[in-house]
Amino acid sequence: MDDKIIMKYATYLKEVQPPDKNTLPYQKRIENCTLEEAGYLINHLEDVFSTAPKEFSTGYIICNLSELIVAFGLVHATASEDQDYSSEDFPETAKNAVECFKYLKLLLEKLSPQERAYKRFFLIDTILLIATHSETYHWSNEDSIQASKGFLDCILEHTRNEDLTSLLCDEYFNPKIFKGILKKMRPLLLKDTWMLNPSSCYIFYWLLSHVKHPDLADYLSEVFPPPFMFVSYHHDDQKVIGMKCFDHLLDNIPPSLMVLTGNEDAIFHTLHPLIHLHERPIIQILFSCLLKLPMMKIKQKKFTFWGDCDQILLRLLNCAEFEHDPEKKKLYLSHVRDFIVCTSPMLHLKHLIAILRATIASDQSQSKESQIICLEIVQSIIKWCWPRMEHHCYDILVCILDLQEQSTADASSDAVAKINHLSEECLTLLMYSCERKFKSLVSDYIEDSEMPGHELLKKVLQKECPMLCVS
Repeated sequence: MDDKIIMKYATYLKEVQPPDKNTLPYQKRIENCTLEEAGYLINHLEDVFSTAPKEFSTGYIICNLSELIVAFGLVHATASEDQDYSSEDFPETAKNAVECFKYLKLLLEKLSPQERAYKRFFLIDTILLIATHSETYHWSNEDSIQASKGFLDCILEHTRNEDLTSLLCDEYFNPKIFKGILKKMRPLLLKDTWMLNPSSCYIFYWLLSHVKHPDLADYLSEVFPPPFMFVSYHHDDQKVIGMKCFDHLLDNIPPSLMVLTGNEDAIFHTLHPLIHLHERPIIQILFSCLLKLPMMKIKQKKFTFWGDCDQILLRLLNCAEFEHDPEKKKLYLSHVRDFIVCTSPMLHLKHLIAILRATIASDQSQSKESQIICLEIVQSIIKWCWPRMEHHCYDILVCILDLQEQSTADASSDAVAKINHLSEECLTLLMYSCERKFKSLVSDYIEDSEMPGHELLKKVLQKECPMLCVS
């Protein structure tokens, strides 16, 4: 019976056909073989080598066996794209993967004397399996994740690479490993096929996140199409994965290259419609991703010009103004803070100050983190719009003193210390921007020692104003 398994595999080697152009070969590999049979082949490699047709080298057989083993631990295409998956849909995948990694370690030991090309093919297959079980998904569990990490360590030790990033772009292999993985995954990432395999987008993002500047610029034509498909899909999870891909690409590709290739405009027009969505995972990454676009950092020649950044900032302000969920409101305000650090809020000044006043005055139970965000926004407002501070000095004073009144109840916390520090900085900047107006407003206020912020105002007034305003 056992000899029949080896003979069956030898016959298979003769009859193996190229895979269908729209299907990874893995799915066809396991149609006429079980994991137990594959394991038997691994445990009797010498017999397999001697029985296999002479035209197949040892390196070829090892790579072929690794592809067969890997197939049992991967997630394969489903018949329908629109379904909610759970761990019950992948009952054996994680368990199989643990066994697969054990067998692959045995093959890795036999691979050492083989040619460079066979080693490259072996690594491409096994890294795909590692990516499939890299994190907690429906098809993975703690055991498969640990086995994945352990086998990755074995590969890095074998190839003498420090980490996966260096291995994927190692010039020892030509073409590089990452190039080969993208080619191998291409059938899974087509417009009509990517949604049929629930693991494809997660594997793609995980691998993409390990390729960074300057190597990533070499793969623009291969890595850009999939995120556009992910973001355009109707499920939020895939949208988030697509935005994470864009976020990584914007961090690791030179801005000039993004503009030159037209990818900047394509990303903006793909992401801009999503600003009207309210799901928290989308809100969390969408605006930070938009902010990384080069167009968002271009300084306006005239503050009267209404740019793309102003449209997004207006949307954030409206959402922050009418949001009742404290956590989502804090999230919107944090994005507002990030936007006005990079661009002038001059066109939104009245709206912005009104929202800050209403937020601080109405939400007495807001977290200290929200209060800190509000103060950081105030600080940026004063720095950007100091020529107009004389008209808004009173409103900003009220905001800061309201926060001082709220923070006195918990004077021992580190957060309150930061609030006091930021309040002092904001008041100092405000005084530097409009000294006469500031002193006229606080001169009577500091006479009452019971008023909140009394000591802080006195401390600020003792500072000497510089001759030049803050710019």
